[in-house]
Amino acid sequence: MRSRGNVHLPGDIMSHPIQVRPVTEEEGTALKRIVRKGRDAIARKRAACVLSALGGLTVPQIAKAQLLHETYVRKILNTFNRDGLSSLGARYGKGRPSRFTDELCQKMVDTALTPPDQLGLPFGVWSLPKLRDYLVAHRIVSSISDVHLGRILRRRGLSLQRTKTWKQSNDPDYARKKASRDRAESAVESHAASPCL
Repeated sequence: MRSRGNVHLPGDIMSHPIQVRPVTEEEGTALKRIVRKGRDAIARKRAACVLSALGGLTVPQIAKAQLLHETYVRKILNTFNRDGLSSLGARYGKGRPSRFTDELCQKMVDTALTPPDQLGLPFGVWSLPKLRDYLVAHRIVSSISDVHLGRILRRRGLSLQRTKTWKQSNDPDYARKKASRDRAESAVESHAASPCL
């Protein structure tokens, strides 16, 4: 490094090109193809850094040309030296691991396919809140939202429909009385429809 007194002049630092391992002809062709036609912007930028280093540019020159930080350029080049072309693609995180295994999801589906009255419940059709409450009460799951339960069921080909409520009579003569009332109503309607003289 050259200096005049205690003042360092810009551009005086002599930076040696980082040693990128020799690439095969196939790797060189792949690098050029990624830079020219690659759809992944991250892979294109990383391949351009590697090609620049192969061309003899220094890390600061590559960083300036690619608008990247020098540390990031060094990381790209060192990773390429270690892993090859596989290091160029984006490495996205997988996210949080699922709390529900396939076996647990299958238990939820099996429960949803079982009519509630067969499980001793006082209703005949599942709703998502009722199914969730049953799963939590019977310790099949510790907790789950209605929305997530619905997603799990839909992924497995099930969808719970919104239930309609109605009153059902416990009168043993209900069917006879209903038929009699229906006959009377139809007679009134037919009489109202006939023309008056």
